[in-house]
Amino acid sequence: MNSLALSCIVLARRAALFPFLVLLLAHTVSTEAQTAEESPRGGGDRPGAGLIYYAKADFAFADNKAVIANPHICGALFQVIWSQVEQRDGECDWSELDRWIQPWLDGHKQVAIRLMWSTSGNWPKPYYKTPTPAWVWQAGAKFAFHQQSRTEMPLIWDPIYQQYAWRFMERLAARYDGNPNILFVDVTPGAETNPYRFMAINRTTPGFKDEFVKIKTSDGRMYDEELWLGTIKQWVDASARTFKRTPLLVTLNVGGMQARDRSVVIGDYCVARGFYVGQNGLSGSSYRSLGTGRSAAFIRWSQQTKLFFEMVAGTGGRTGTLMEVMKAAERIHCSYLNVYPEDVLRGTRGLPQFDPAYEEALAYGARVLSSGTTSVSEKAEER
Repeated sequence: MNSLALSCIVLARRAALFPFLVLLLAHTVSTEAQTAEESPRGGGDRPGAGLIYYAKADFAFADNKAVIANPHICGALFQVIWSQVEQRDGECDWSELDRWIQPWLDGHKQVAIRLMWSTSGNWPKPYYKTPTPAWVWQAGAKFAFHQQSRTEMPLIWDPIYQQYAWRFMERLAARYDGNPNILFVDVTPGAETNPYRFMAINRTTPGFKDEFVKIKTSDGRMYDEELWLGTIKQWVDASARTFKRTPLLVTLNVGGMQARDRSVVIGDYCVARGFYVGQNGLSGSSYRSLGTGRSAAFIRWSQQTKLFFEMVAGTGGRTGTLMEVMKAAERIHCSYLNVYPEDVLRGTRGLPQFDPAYEEALAYGARVLSSGTTSVSEKAEER
């Protein structure tokens, strides 16, 4: 009990109100206990920067005790698939998310949540083919369908889709907003601000983009560049209204189907509203030149908010070595780096795939990211 509560008791005794105050305090304690039982427990403030374990697919529920104990990892990122949580209209089952979160909190680490609105059916789990609950389509929302991968892609600007997607965000916020153990929530509209996952789809089906732009939403609209830019801004504003205290992240991509890169325009819009911004696709060769374009924008944004980056893929090939990735993160003033799970495992002592070079890279990354922490804008802190 804090000093203010004790002072109130003293005053209440003098005013012959002590029995009433005891009942009031008992109700407060009971309410707090109920709230604690309804959401994962854990302690500690959010770290200002650090390395995050990318807990994707099967890695989310693997035996991660050794990874959680890794001193170079500050937390983990978990992907939420809407269709898995709200399988029936209005009935949200958060048990899987809670089950994933709790071991990290027990290990005095934090977590980040990513809402995956648009996915690729080429990914390993079957639910990636259907990220939107079927009942949303039954309610009248429209989607694009990629036959080769059997992927359902929501048209994010469809008003019926937005109605239910934003309601889902409200329910997530009602349960987790303000939890100090949550580093941030990634609310990125579409596929990293693109209307769908170009790399996964256009590479195998180059003509799909021509089909996509002809599909009408429930109110009869078809894709165009300005409609999509307006939709992104709408989504950002809706997210900001919904989450009042937990930091929010938008990961940036080109932001449209034409060649013009609008990531800086979108990033400026997000940063002005207190969001973290970032990019999925960091390799060892990224951001060699920092003076122009998106690179210069990230350096500028790093003075206003936190930056998040995710590795382009596991180490090797176009990604480079893990140490090279860490140095790229350092160059671009990264705050949080989402490290592929295979590489974290190789840098974790006690595991069969342990490699001292990976541990050295993780230690270097953790050190330089935490020492280069940038101040967060007041808007982000007060969300």
